[in-house]
Amino acid sequence: MPNYGNYIVAAAILLIILISIQYSLNKIIVLLKEMKEILLTIQNKPYK
Repeated sequence: MPNYGNYIVAAAILLIILISIQYSLNKIIVLLKEMKEILLTIQNKPYK
């Protein structure tokens, strides 16, 4: 009978890595949207 404990641990680590990547990308997207708002207000253009 194969040892499924190692597969469970590997799957959990992979899931944690993917969640952290998604969280980091989400923070970057929010930051870029805020920068876009600031730049558009500096240029005195209406924000769409």
